[in-house]
Amino acid sequence: MSRRLKLDHAPEPVLIEGDARVLALEAVRNEPQAAEDYVATISHLWRQAQGAFLEIGKLLIRAKDMLAHGEYTEAVEARLPFSGRTAYQLREAARWAMEMDRLQAISLTQLPGAYSTIYLLSTLDRASLERAKHDGLIRPDLRRAELVAWRQKRMGKLVRTRANLEARREKLQRDRDRLEVKLREIEEALAEIVD
Repeated sequence: MSRRLKLDHAPEPVLIEGDARVLALEAVRNEPQAAEDYVATISHLWRQAQGAFLEIGKLLIRAKDMLAHGEYTEAVEARLPFSGRTAYQLREAARWAMEMDRLQAISLTQLPGAYSTIYLLSTLDRASLERAKHDGLIRPDLRRAELVAWRQKRMGKLVRTRANLEARREKLQRDRDRLEVKLREIEEALAEIVD
């Protein structure tokens, strides 16, 4: 006589962690379904990417500082999966972000997620950076295109301001010249009266 259990259906297969079927089930379970889920997942990955950009920048700084002259360019930068220009921007963005955080001027959590936007922020002079803060540009969702447009508008204002100052200077010089002519006329009239 057999001691087998009689089941209405076959037993569920035992899945081992790491099994491709387990991974597939986990992927389906974690797959975003609604728009908010996609946004949350993508935002999470983007924040991870920002952290990775800063870490890459720190490593590039360390490599450039530690390796012998010329070795960084030949042995590291030349073999990276991105251009030397990108390496430079990653280094400078990381250097600037760490300095801003150290000075408690701008925390890392306030910075945009893209290294290229952080790099562009790093190129602003102190007055422009303060103006950018005042204008609400220092925030995680700042896009590079928005910063570029802001800079162009600001530079246009600076150019217009210089043009305005130049025009005002010219007007004041004309006024001075006119007043000098008037002053000479007054002095001549006074001289005639005294004589």
